[in-house]
Amino acid sequence: MKGVADLAVIPQKFIRKERIVADVQISAGWLHSGYPIMMHSSIGGELFNPEDARTKGLWGEVHELGHNQQRTCWEFSPHTTEATCNLWSVYVHEEVLGLNRAKVTFSFLTDTRPQRLSICVAHCSSKQKNKNICIILTLYFLVFARYHDMRNFPVHNEEKMNLYAETFSKATEMNLTGFFKAWGWPIKPATEEKLNYIEKCFTLTQVPEACIHKCYR
Repeated sequence: MKGVADLAVIPQKFIRKERIVADVQISAGWLHSGYPIMMHSSIGGELFNPEDARTKGLWGEVHELGHNQQRTCWEFSPHTTEATCNLWSVYVHEEVLGLNRAKVTFSFLTDTRPQRLSICVAHCSSKQKNKNICIILTLYFLVFARYHDMRNFPVHNEEKMNLYAETFSKATEMNLTGFFKAWGWPIKPATEEKLNYIEKCFTLTQVPEACIHKCYR
């Protein structure tokens, strides 16, 4: 739970208790988020086996904890709903449990990753709207922290996406409007103008390494 709070950039004492309840019949799926998180009793034993957690992981459970940390101001429903919650699964498994993401979820298996990335690029290049498998997994501490200080968020996805691009650019100290436009985001001229004072990042391949340097310098 400390890892969940750390990534969300919130106090480690949660305002609402995060509980997981197992039952023989739940309203949707094998697990679902909420207060409490619900899971089928047939898999409830996963929560009581620390050794399995350290070797096999708890991807689904942390995925639901991630859902509870999602905020509408940086969510573009329905396209990212099942994607951004996985930031917590990746972070907790790699930074807390010491498990590489490739070992704990099929989606990141090494032998399928190139194929999935190709699909991702093809989808985004054709500007398809569902980008559940196309998510940037860096710098969220800085981005989420900035959102905590904001008020009066936009309601519609297009405006929220422009705010997100602006916030991400300011957090990384790099003008990433070109990056987001290359992925089909509806970046407005006004957003580009706001960020003209920041060093521009011109190619997709520059972004991950450059952003990491900005974060950890």
